[in-house]
Parts: sequence; structure tokens; C-alpha cells
Amino acid sequence: MTRIERGEVGSARVSGTRESVIREMTREAHRHDAINLSQGIPDESETPERVKEAAVEGIAESSQYTITWGLPALREAVAERYADWKGVHYDPEREVTITSGTSEAVVSSMLALCDPGDGVIYFEPTYESYIPATQFAEGRPLPIDITDGLAIEEGPLREAAAEASILVLNHPHNPTGTVFTPEELELVAEVAREEDLIVLTDEIYEHIVYADDYRSPVEVGDLAERTVVCTGLSKTYSVTGWRVGFALAPEPLSAELRKVHDYTSICAPTPFQHAGVEALSMPPGYYDELAASYRERRDLLCSGLREAGLDPVVPDGAYYVVARYPTDEADTAFAKRLVREAGVATVPGNSFYTETDDSGWVRFTFSRNEATIEDALSRLEAGRWW
Repeated sequence: MTRIERGEVGSARVSGTRESVIREMTREAHRHDAINLSQGIPDESETPERVKEAAVEGIAESSQYTITWGLPALREAVAERYADWKGVHYDPEREVTITSGTSEAVVSSMLALCDPGDGVIYFEPTYESYIPATQFAEGRPLPIDITDGLAIEEGPLREAAAEASILVLNHPHNPTGTVFTPEELELVAEVAREEDLIVLTDEIYEHIVYADDYRSPVEVGDLAERTVVCTGLSKTYSVTGWRVGFALAPEPLSAELRKVHDYTSICAPTPFQHAGVEALSMPPGYYDELAASYRERRDLLCSGLREAGLDPVVPDGAYYVVARYPTDEADTAFAKRLVREAGVATVPGNSFYTETDDSGWVRFTFSRNEATIEDALSRLEAGRWW
């Protein structure tokens, strides 16, 4: 028998890595004709029409490669908007890279900046892709569990930072919707400076915020000087399938991550980069309306989950709600049963931890329109066994 026939394949860097549970639950939703409240997929009508039209025009204009780092007009637009939004100035030629989605920005940065054995801090529950990204880079995971208080505590952070080289910060936080306070971000900045950490921030939900004290990490202290900002078009403009992300960082960090980006994806899809220029020209009122709309859907979902006998944590950002359930079932079993018997797909909480088989909660998204959310809540009530 060959080693392929024996199943003796796969490098150490992928050993034990499971496929995305979030995407698995989307497939389960399709299989059982369930309403998909697992993956953060907005309805098609959420995308601004002028942005869609710009994508069509982009196809007519060019379907060939852009410069590897991205369409110059888009990099310039990104730099201009971030100067407006965050007060941080990035050189579009050397410090802005257009990636194939935010996930590619994170993985390219991790592969470029993490040496084998380097400690990597992330806060659990954590967005599931940071765990394999650390493994692919052969980093050493240093997860900090914030489940109980959803807050960054100084003691555990300092203890982990003493062994770390990289800190990953998702803000607003997926899956919980937590918005870290300015004081917590100042603590992160202080510790990062003292321990000379490189910081990767995933800020894809930066415009879906309900807290009054939200600040981007790069607006705090000197964090911008040591941070790669990973963000993009997907959530703000409801174009999750376009795969256009941004990596913004000081030139020494950008130069390294660009090496990985160059040889993995070459460039993000050209027509959608053209459309990104139009998206970034949306007026300020668009972002206010976006947050207000999601706030209404958040309140609708949280109220309905309580009426259905679940215990949701009301988020301050992003478009997810984690909720505990009053049964003894493991979270995966509960989520799978929810798809089959209630016709609603969620994500079991264990997928957001490095080492746990059961979190005792599941994650819902309210990225869908109100009619779909109401339909899902009706199904939960009708199919309720808890």
C-alpha cells in the first residue's frame, strides 16, 4: 500500500485541524432546509445598489490582474477613509495591501510575522480561524479565556505576554459582540509596548457598533506603530462573497506580509476592487443607518430568544448573539438537533475554543433581514423541546 492509501498524508502544520464548523453548519442548513443563522451571510438586498452596479462596470472594464498589492485607486481610497475614520495615516503605496478577504490578511500576516514556537495570544471564545492560522505558522497558542466576564484582565494578559510575540485582537469581537473598553485597549497598548508584541487586529465589524465608547485599537497609544489592521468590504457593504480585504500596517510589517500575499493569492478579484472604490465613497449617513438597522435586528433576535427560553448575551458590536440553553446536551448535539427539529442553524460554541468539546452555548447571527429573523424565532418556538 502507498502512504496515500494508508492515509499517512498531511503535514504537521495541518494535523488535527478541523474544517470550519461555521461553514459546516451552513451545509447542515442547506441539507435540512433550515434558516441559516449560523454563518454571517447578509441577504442580497443589503448590498447598496450603486456598489453592485460598480462591480458590473468593473467586469466590463477589466478582468485581469491588478498590481499584486491592489488597485491603486482602491489603496488610495482605503488610506483616505482610514485617515478620516481613525486619524491614522497610511501610505497607500507601501502600507496598504488589498487581500483576498480579511481572513487572507490574517493568515498572510501570521505566516509572515510568526516564527515556529512564537507565542500567539488570542482571547477565547475566539473567531475560529485564528486557531488554525496559528498552527499553520507553527506558533504556540496562548489563549486567554474571557468567557465569564468578557473582559481583558491585566494579570492573565501580562502572564501570557511574557511568553508571546504576537497578540490577535478581534474588535468588535466575534462571536460575542463584545466591544472592549478604551481602558482595556490602553492596557493592551501598554503591555504590547513593554513586551514588544506585534498586534494583529481584525476590525471587520468596525462599522457595526452599538457602544458609545468604541475606539479602534490603532487610535489608542502607540498601537498603530506595531499593528497590522485586517479588515475589508465584506460586512460593512454586505459583500461577503467578493473577498476583498485590507491589510494596513507600517511599512516594515507590510513588506513582510506582502511576500506571503504575493505567492498565495496574487491579487484580490479585480472587478470587485473597482467596486470597492465606489463602496468607500458611501456618505457618512450610510454607516449610521447600517448600525441602526443591525441594532433593531439585534433587539428583535434577543427578545425572541428570551421568549423562546434561551439566555442571550446582548452584544455591543458585530451581528452575532451567543445564547445559553437550559438542557444537558453538548453544544454540538444541541445545534445539530436545532437544525433537524426546529429548522434553524446555529454554531456550537466549542468551535471558538482551542480545547473544549462543550461550551454550553450556541451562536446566532442577525445578519439576515427582520422577516427571516421573525421566521426563525417562530420556528424555534414551534420546535422547542427545552
